[in-house]
Amino acid sequence: MSGGDRILRLTPVSGPSLDAGESSPEAVAGLVQAMLDAIAIQGVWLVPIRDQAGAIRDFEVCAASPEATDVHDRTGKELVGLRTLEAYSGVAGSPLWDAYLRVMETGEPEDVDPYVHREDGGGVPRLSTYGVRLARLQGGLLVSWVRHDREERLSARLLHTERLGHLGWGHWSLITGEAEWSDQLYVIHGRDPAEGPFALEYYREIAHPDDVPVVEHALTTLSGSGGPHEFDIRIRVGDEYRHIRVTAEVSRDANGRPVEIHGVVQDVTDWRRTADELAEVTQRLEEESQLTARLQSIILPMQDSVPGLQLGVRYFPAETAPLGGDWYQAIHLDHGEALLAVGDVAGHGLAAASAMAKLRHAITGLAFADHDPAQILVALNRLLRRMRPDVLATSVVARYRTKDRTLRWTHAGHPPMLLVRGTKVHRLLHPGVLLGVFEDVSYSCAEIRLEPDDLLLMFTDGLIERPGRDLFEGLDILSAAIAETVPKVPPQDRVAAVMETLAPSNTGDDTCILVARILPNSLEVS
Repeated sequence: MSGGDRILRLTPVSGPSLDAGESSPEAVAGLVQAMLDAIAIQGVWLVPIRDQAGAIRDFEVCAASPEATDVHDRTGKELVGLRTLEAYSGVAGSPLWDAYLRVMETGEPEDVDPYVHREDGGGVPRLSTYGVRLARLQGGLLVSWVRHDREERLSARLLHTERLGHLGWGHWSLITGEAEWSDQLYVIHGRDPAEGPFALEYYREIAHPDDVPVVEHALTTLSGSGGPHEFDIRIRVGDEYRHIRVTAEVSRDANGRPVEIHGVVQDVTDWRRTADELAEVTQRLEEESQLTARLQSIILPMQDSVPGLQLGVRYFPAETAPLGGDWYQAIHLDHGEALLAVGDVAGHGLAAASAMAKLRHAITGLAFADHDPAQILVALNRLLRRMRPDVLATSVVARYRTKDRTLRWTHAGHPPMLLVRGTKVHRLLHPGVLLGVFEDVSYSCAEIRLEPDDLLLMFTDGLIERPGRDLFEGLDILSAAIAETVPKVPPQDRVAAVMETLAPSNTGDDTCILVARILPNSLEVS
C-alpha cells in the first residue's frame, strides 16, 4: 500500500451502548460490535480502505459477531483486523467484490446468493458456497452470510454412510399417520419413492411368515416401553427375502403419550449370507481337520515300547496343510534289534500322505526281512520310481543292536542325526542321494557304538528350516538349544525335556521328531 493511502482505522470498544452524539470511529465500531454481539448471525462490519483519489482498494474488518466463521475456520474477534483481498484473494474480481463496491456507492442492500468462493490451499483448490447479504452502515459495509456447502457436505456424507452401510431411517407419526423415509430406505425395501412410505403395519404383510410374530412383538414392545428395541426379520423384496435389522424407539409428548416412532433399518442380507457361508466353511474345515487327525493317527500311530530304548515321537502338522508327507518309525525287530527311521515326502495333502504311507509300510516289511539300512533305501528308491515317479523324498534309516549298543545308519538327502553325549551335541553325517531322483542308486552304512544315556535325535527339515536361513545355521541353533537343556535334568527326564524344547522353525511345513535314549541296562536285554 502506498504512503498516500487513506485508511479509516477503528478500534472496537466493548461496554454499554453509546450516546447518539458520539460519532468517533472508535465509538461507531463499539456500537456496531455491540449490535453484532446481540444478534445470532454470522456477520462482520467492514470499513473501506481508500487510495489518495478516494477509490476503494480494500476493506478491513472492524467488528465481528461471535458466530462469524470464515473459510479458514477463524471465528469472532479473530476476524477483526483482517483485510478482505489480503485474507481472501479469491474475492478479487468476483461478483461479491463488485457487489461490495455497488452497495458502498448506492447505499442499496444486495444479496449475493449463491456466491461460490474459490480458495487455494496447499495447491488444492477448494470451493465453498455462501449466501451473502450486504448493507451500508455508518460509512462501512455490514456483511452477513450463511454457508450452504457445509450443510450440503453433511447431507452428502449422510447419504454415503447410508449407502455404504446399507442403512436407512424412517419416522412414523402415531398421531397423523404420516411417515418420512430417507432415500436409502426405499432402496432397502425395493420401493419406488413415488409411492411414498408405507405404514408400520404393512411389515406384517411383507415379513416372512415365520417372522410375523417378531413384528407383532416389536410393535407391542414399542407401544408399551417405547424402546429402543432391536430385532431382525426377513422381508419380501421382489422375488426374494432379504434380512433386515431394525432399531426403533418411540418419542412421547409432555403427557407421556406416544407420538412418533423413529427407526433405523439396515439390510444385512449380504452379511448373513457371508456368515452362513463362513459357518459352512468352518464346519467343513473342522470335519476335514478331524478326518486328517484320524488319518494321521492311522498312518503315524503311537509307538510301542522298544527294549533298550526310551523313545519320544512327535508330529507337527503344517498350519496350511494338516496332512503332509513327514513320517517316523520306531519298531522292535527280532533278536533284540530295533529300526529307527524318519522321512519326508515332498508336498502336502493326500497325495504326499499316500506316498508317505507306502514308504513307511515298505520300510517296516524290509526291516523284518533283515535288510540293513542301505538295502532298505535302495528298495525304497526303486519303489518310489515305480509307483510315484513324480515324487521326491528324503530319509534317515538306522538299525540299533541292543546287545552291543551298535547303531548302523545311512541317509538319503536328509538332515543328519544328532548324537547327544554328556553335554556335547555331535552330527552323525553319512550323506546319500535323495529318493526318487535316479533309477539306480546305491547307499552305504556308517556304524557307531553308543553309550548308556546317549540321546539320538532324528527329525525332518521343518524343525530347522526357515526362509532366508541356511540349514547348517538351523542345525547350530538346534544343537545349542539341546546342549543348554540336557544338563538341567536327570537322564531319565531328558527325552521329555528335549521334546518340550523343540518346536518347528517353519510352521508352513510339517515336522517329525524322534528322540531315543540308550538305557543303561540295555546290554542285559536279549
